[in-house]
Amino acid sequence: MFFTNFHPMTSEEVNKKVIASPKAETKLESTPLLSGKEINFNFEGEHKPEKLSYKFNSSFTLDINENGNEFKDVPYNALSLNERIVLFTHLIPGTSRGWHIIVDLQSGLATAFETWFGISVPVGGDLTGQRPPSHHREIPREVQRQYHFGWVDAGRDKPEKLHTTTNRLEGKGLYWKNNEGNRWLSFFPSVVCSTTVHLDAPRDTTIITYPSDYIRISEKYYIYAKWGVEFGGEMHLYVLDIGELKAIGFKFGFNDKDDFEYNMYSAELVITGDAAHLEKIGDGGDKEAPMPMVLARGKGGRYAYRPRDVDVPLTKEEVIEAVKTKRIFESGGSNIMMSSNRLPFSYDLVGKPFSLNFDHVETPFAWSAGNMPEKLITNYEYEFIDKEKLKWREAGGSWQEEKYTCFNPAKGIYFFSHMLTGHSQYASVAQAVDISTGLATCIFARIGSWRSDWEAGCTCLFGTAKGEGIAKPHFSQRHGFTNDLLGHSYAWAYSDSSASIHVYGAPRSYSWSIFQPNNSGGATWSSPGFFIKLREDAYLLQWIEENCNGGHSIVCFNPRIMQDSGFFYNVNKHTGLGLNIFGGHARKLGSFDIAKYF
Repeated sequence: MFFTNFHPMTSEEVNKKVIASPKAETKLESTPLLSGKEINFNFEGEHKPEKLSYKFNSSFTLDINENGNEFKDVPYNALSLNERIVLFTHLIPGTSRGWHIIVDLQSGLATAFETWFGISVPVGGDLTGQRPPSHHREIPREVQRQYHFGWVDAGRDKPEKLHTTTNRLEGKGLYWKNNEGNRWLSFFPSVVCSTTVHLDAPRDTTIITYPSDYIRISEKYYIYAKWGVEFGGEMHLYVLDIGELKAIGFKFGFNDKDDFEYNMYSAELVITGDAAHLEKIGDGGDKEAPMPMVLARGKGGRYAYRPRDVDVPLTKEEVIEAVKTKRIFESGGSNIMMSSNRLPFSYDLVGKPFSLNFDHVETPFAWSAGNMPEKLITNYEYEFIDKEKLKWREAGGSWQEEKYTCFNPAKGIYFFSHMLTGHSQYASVAQAVDISTGLATCIFARIGSWRSDWEAGCTCLFGTAKGEGIAKPHFSQRHGFTNDLLGHSYAWAYSDSSASIHVYGAPRSYSWSIFQPNNSGGATWSSPGFFIKLREDAYLLQWIEENCNGGHSIVCFNPRIMQDSGFFYNVNKHTGLGLNIFGGHARKLGSFDIAKYF
């Protein structure tokens, strides 16, 4: 998904392709449970249909009365779970609108998803509404939805309880294998989002975030829907039997070739883990909380983070203009994770010159291998002038002075960062030096990546340190990439008002969710990233918010003291070029048994 630029299509293209394929395809047998039945649904809510009734002529066609409009012999398809929960799906003839209904034949309760295509989204504003958008863009291909809770009208009053939103799946991880052999991992760190790792497309084994709906049918059955906002715009809807670990569902929308896909599946599930969630223990999420970042109000309103419409991609010329403004280790700063919970600054290096020599260079991502800088500095000489300034040079070169910040995240490890002023790509470095082993790692970051002229890119250099009091390294040892943290989940508190959930759900990727006021997981995003092991008590965690704000973050995490501190580096049209600090306290939420799937 991070590698695909989906174009918006046109409304005419969308309607033509959808109308031409009005029935969900499936390799499974359509359930006959509804055949011959007549069902009238009652729904609640502001946007409910006034009338929605069906006559199921067979397992393949139905008649529908939608708000007084009648349609005959409409093709549909349906699957069932345990011959109790039925999911049926169809389109309104001659349109791209659809109804996708889950009905519990035992209780008579139902949830209906009403769908349509297309949305207009604001561009250039900010998340707080203080900066108005410059314009709107149309996305005809994106599926929109409104769900309705209701019941089968069989001459009875409204049941005491209907289906409801829920947090009962929050924290869970699942492995899926559908009836066609496709495999993926899902994580539910939030009540408004989920994340997915596709296991059968090697370049897509980065984590993808989807705005999501979680609905409880009963303690055993749940509805889970996810929406490709910011990517393909497609819809995925599943009914889960979490007791017997199986599911039915369908995909509805356009793929990366703009082909319309409308397919039903079954799937077998494995629970990979359950991470703790932090609401009050008695809170089941039955009352729908206000959604974060709902920019589209009214019918279909939902959480939707569209980062490229907030941090609008810059041209090379705009980058040159933006970097004229600099925020280098400023106090305050605009980074959301700038915090009071970082480690204290370390001044131990003042007056202690040393050199770093790197003999092993790696790009952490195969897809960015062609984007290596033409010239990488592989040796650095340092003199730390005082608590805020250092001098550095390439061996034998001219000294250059920079502002720096240094942390001491574990005994004998120093982690510091500074700009390389004058570099053609406005580069910065983060240096991790272990004086107890003599090993060093450099994360060389610059503005401009394999994707664009404005997102950050980075390269890893592994080598050694030399100076008074620094151990002589073993000739065969270097720091390197690790999967030690794969599957772990942590909550991070950056300050009294800023906290998030991390899930390390793939070897080169991870996701984070921002807490909502009731401590449920809320707004979520995912990024390519990597993990480097310095020692058992020190790991480097890095990510670049690709297809987002383009920012590069690197922290050193000590899992013994459960704290990290590090640096955030980016360029932004509104705030310029920045290199600043952040850090937080960690709380382990649990882990997922997923290494075997990679």
